[in-house]
Amino acid sequence: MLKRHLIITFILLSVTSPIGFTSEKQAPNSVLQVLDQYLAAWKTRDLTQIGKLYADDVSVFDLPSDTLISGKENVLKFEEEVWLANAPDMVWVRTSQPLASGNSVTYEWIYAGTYSGAWGDIQIENRPFSVKGISTTTINDEGKIIMQRDFYDLKSFERELGL
Repeated sequence: MLKRHLIITFILLSVTSPIGFTSEKQAPNSVLQVLDQYLAAWKTRDLTQIGKLYADDVSVFDLPSDTLISGKENVLKFEEEVWLANAPDMVWVRTSQPLASGNSVTYEWIYAGTYSGAWGDIQIENRPFSVKGISTTTINDEGKIIMQRDFYDLKSFERELGL
């Protein structure tokens, strides 16, 4: 009976928390704390607060555009020019329980607001948008973000912008 109970328990744990991953309640506190601080910093829209969470050698990979930006200064410049300056009312909200593995955490999100600014060579004026995505944030031993990988449907986002 005990053997059967252990097998059932293992199967249930495997289904609810894949091997190698932990749920929010089981993840290392430091990884989840940094993620919470990161999302809170984005709510302030203050690049200084966001930048405090990045390692100097941070990289951001934007899968839809196949773009890798490296170095804290370059990452902050990109975030200011593409997102913060053009979506003054933007919100970025985590919409799922995070899954942590080692020093990385993956989570779903919604990014929404009103976009006014250049998107490539096209000027956009007051276009509301809402895009769903998933990100993986990797944190070093000092509690600083060293990699941010963002995945979302770029074509849907561009349609919302009227492109």
